[in-house]
Amino acid sequence: MIKRLLATMALALCVVAVSMADVKIKNLDGTNVEITFTFKDDAASQMNVIGSFDGWTVPGEPMTRNAAGLWEFVLKAKVSDEIQYKFYNNGAWIFDFKAPDKKDDGFGGNNGLIVVADLLAGAAAKSGSGAAAADPFASKLNFGMYTILGSVSNFSTQGVVDKKTKGFETDNTAVKGKAYWKIGGTLLPNVNAWFEMKAFDGVQSIWAQDSTGKVSPDAGTGIAQLIGGFLSNPVTYLGGGQPYLNSVKTGLTTPYVIWETGYGYAKPTKRTAILWETLQDQDGGNGYMRFDLGPELQKVGSGKLELTLAPNRMGGNYAFFGWADYAVGDYKVDFQYDVKSAESATLSKIFDKLYHQDFILGAAAKVAGLDLKAQGLVNLFSESTFAPETNLAGDFKAIWSLPGDKFGITAGYRYTGSAVATLYGDNDSGESDTLGDAGTQRAILNLFGKPLADLKLGVDLRLRYFVLNPTATLADELYSKPWIEANLSSLMGRKSTLNAYVKLGYLLDPNFVYVSDKAVFNAQEAGAKLSVAEPLPGTILNVDTWLGFNNSEADRTLTTLVTQIKLPKDRYAEIGLGLRLPRSYASQAIIDANNPFAFSLGGSWMLPIAEIKKPVLFGAFVWNMDPYDITNGSNDATASLNFTDYIVNGGVGKRDGKAQFRLMLKWDF
Repeated sequence: MIKRLLATMALALCVVAVSMADVKIKNLDGTNVEITFTFKDDAASQMNVIGSFDGWTVPGEPMTRNAAGLWEFVLKAKVSDEIQYKFYNNGAWIFDFKAPDKKDDGFGGNNGLIVVADLLAGAAAKSGSGAAAADPFASKLNFGMYTILGSVSNFSTQGVVDKKTKGFETDNTAVKGKAYWKIGGTLLPNVNAWFEMKAFDGVQSIWAQDSTGKVSPDAGTGIAQLIGGFLSNPVTYLGGGQPYLNSVKTGLTTPYVIWETGYGYAKPTKRTAILWETLQDQDGGNGYMRFDLGPELQKVGSGKLELTLAPNRMGGNYAFFGWADYAVGDYKVDFQYDVKSAESATLSKIFDKLYHQDFILGAAAKVAGLDLKAQGLVNLFSESTFAPETNLAGDFKAIWSLPGDKFGITAGYRYTGSAVATLYGDNDSGESDTLGDAGTQRAILNLFGKPLADLKLGVDLRLRYFVLNPTATLADELYSKPWIEANLSSLMGRKSTLNAYVKLGYLLDPNFVYVSDKAVFNAQEAGAKLSVAEPLPGTILNVDTWLGFNNSEADRTLTTLVTQIKLPKDRYAEIGLGLRLPRSYASQAIIDANNPFAFSLGGSWMLPIAEIKKPVLFGAFVWNMDPYDITNGSNDATASLNFTDYIVNGGVGKRDGKAQFRLMLKWDF
């Protein structure tokens, strides 16, 4: 058995990633340059490029189609600049595999990296117009950091005991500090390394009172501690302890083998096989060793073979993940094997009990304009007996569209056993790149068409059926999402778009109703986004407005209207309004505790100070709602708005009964 297992492990593998992006640089006057980003995606209705040049503010800078049909954006920069970037589309962050250089993003992936001076020197050397330059990417380390410094004040907008009492009372004021310093690049030619140090990460209270009104610390004590901490030991004052090295990743790149090892928060590169994310964003933990086939050995016949073997102890126990992927033209086959031993101490006992095994197979092909994709999973667990209804999963999709996006169709079927789970993949119940809800089957049919040049209509249909163990939140269901994309440029006299959708659900099992409407039919949510470019040329560069109606939760609904205004010189302003209403069946306690009116004001500005790496100054005051990227109740906010589709993330109750003022400086490079 061990020999068979080792033979299987030796056949493990990696996906082929094809980039359709390009970066070109033009020297204007020896100090200033133009960087042109291009991206090819014929099916996309919009595309953005996002990065250190705009403070990673979602959704980034909008790209436009050029004469060749490519998405294009031109960035003005300095010769001294170092720029990190990704492409961004509808929540998806896309790495440019053809980037001039890359930098670990700290989340199991990479950012594209442009060191302007190095590119100009390399171009001059190639053209013979300047002195010969050394390889700009050999023996070079890049420093980066993610740091936030600022203040946060939290308030209550209703009584702690008597929820009917509305008002405004300070709960606490604190200083917030988080800093992770990163060094990465080449230690020696072909030897890469990445290190991350936690400098500090914590909150220090300046003034606070508890629910009984007891104050601790008082303002005098808190301010004295603040001054003393910043004057004597700012890092330990903010972080509550000594800095330490929390992540290490290093590797060797050769034409034949690429080796990598990582520990702590260092993450192996994420992987989406054919349909599923089979290696998601996760920490290296106790360590992993990874071997990838080098480019010289990937050429097999007329195709390309990618092979990865990764013994590890990321979760404490001895384990392994690996895959093999072979692609020829429009055809691809894929196999991944994961295993976790019950052993965590004695190497010779690894194979005594294999606690969890994944056999993940996949294939893709393009035939007569039809994209066909299939993914399957077989689970083996040492503590349970194999059964098809519990240990198998499969997913199939067929995609076809007419040229020019005139019409398209996606059809698919997915079966998910009641106990399936992957060791390293995404096991959430989402609709894409995941296994789905355990114990269900799902059929999808997505249609779109363009009846007019400026109008695109579509509907996404989903049938979830044969649920093995129905519950109040998981039953046989017919779901539909009609949507529209309209180009309003000719109507409004400037580049403008309107996107809108509604999500509808119908339960097929008469024994269940939706918790929101107490009925078998539910309009779960609706949303719209209006984008207008340069409504006031030179003064207002872009205005985006999101309207969202969250009707999916019990007791209450939430309607939000959020507008973001882009101003010159990397400045943004946001305003949001919210209306939270109790349902007709809500109890009197829910009605009394409800806070119907909500609003938010915020903005950000990338400070034009190159000497300190252009930090982003951002702030917000939020009242009974919070449209920003922040964990509910947390002090750890960013400058980015945070939506799923056009619904504010965090649910109906996010920041309900609470308010917060925050003012922060952020470095992310």
